[in-house]
Amino acid sequence: MKKIPRNVLMKFTGITLWVFLAAQLLSGCSVAQSFMPTETPTSTATPLPTATPLPTPTPTEVPFYLDAAVMPLNQQAPILLYHRFIPDWEAKEAITFTRLSEFKNDLQKLYDSGFSLVSLKSWIDGTYLVPPGKKPLVITIDDFWFADQIYISEDGTPSPYSGIGVLWRFAQEHPDFGFSAAGFSNMGDKYYGDRQIGDKFFYGDNQDAMWLKLGQTIAWAIENGVEPYNHLLQHPMLSKTAVKDIQWQIEENDRLTRYYLELAGRGDLIPRLGNMIALPFGEWPATYSGIEIIKKYQNQEGKPVEAIFEAYLYADKELTPSAFSNDFNRYNLARLTASEIMTQWLLQQAPDLPDAQSCRLGPLAQNQADDQAVIQGLISAAIQSGSCFEGAYHVGEQIFLARDGEVVPYSPPSIIAP
Repeated sequence: MKKIPRNVLMKFTGITLWVFLAAQLLSGCSVAQSFMPTETPTSTATPLPTATPLPTPTPTEVPFYLDAAVMPLNQQAPILLYHRFIPDWEAKEAITFTRLSEFKNDLQKLYDSGFSLVSLKSWIDGTYLVPPGKKPLVITIDDFWFADQIYISEDGTPSPYSGIGVLWRFAQEHPDFGFSAAGFSNMGDKYYGDRQIGDKFFYGDNQDAMWLKLGQTIAWAIENGVEPYNHLLQHPMLSKTAVKDIQWQIEENDRLTRYYLELAGRGDLIPRLGNMIALPFGEWPATYSGIEIIKKYQNQEGKPVEAIFEAYLYADKELTPSAFSNDFNRYNLARLTASEIMTQWLLQQAPDLPDAQSCRLGPLAQNQADDQAVIQGLISAAIQSGSCFEGAYHVGEQIFLARDGEVVPYSPPSIIAP
């Protein structure tokens, strides 16, 4: 390309310049080459390889554990025996009478010492359960159904002027103490008061109404954790009772209990009645045949005797072994007659009585939580590691008995009359 003189370029302005440049292009002279940088040749880009998607990670399963409550095999429980309850201002007629404030104080002291209530039935059949750190306690009442023992008010709760009413309210204030009791009745000579005036109870003028009220009270008891049992019809001294009368005394007491339930329209509760006997005055019949009548007695539903209780010797201080103990004898079970001296003795024993414990089992998959074989293996491993000990393991709704190096599912044994 010929060089354009500077004086010539200076003469071109505006469109004149553009006309000149166009002419130069037509003449084969590339003006752009004079003013533009040389382009670098562009290479064809190689496409990136398609990325293989990473697999979706499997969520890590959170370890799952089961908390078991363990009842010691050597557990012993006090089975306390009360009789009548009276207002604080009333004079005691006998050692078997307990003032309501005294009963409440007993409950508070027992609670503070780590006791928790279990039903008499659960203690006998080995299914009892208390929270970890607690000790089992059973409360029984003889000569049931006096109104000062249990009276159901119009609001459907037991009167605060009755023993069961005091126990009921204490349990509402201390839920971990529980609510449970067993009443041994004499249906033939202990009459229920169906009226309450202030803190006193009276027999009504209408006997039919009184029996109806009694039936309703028995129904309330069964549905709310108060178990009715047999103390014989007229509280006889069995050592002086003819053998032929012993069977009748037991049977008639059972028959009347069912009669009052039917009278109240609650015959549906009859199958829930148990078959335990508390010997009046704590005495056995004088003859072997009389003893056999009691041990082999079956109630109207065909249930054999589950337990027989002695007691009444106020100086005797004997705790009752659990169903897992070699010392357990269902036909000869002790109770402690409640008194200030007995309660004080029991509180002294409390620190030496074993507590229920907690044992964590796992890890396991959630779908194994009800697998008996898996749970048995976990219990064995926990015991072998020393983190837990042998005992009755409550895992959810299942119970396992760990003893002598074995772990087996547990259910109450079938009772066969001797």
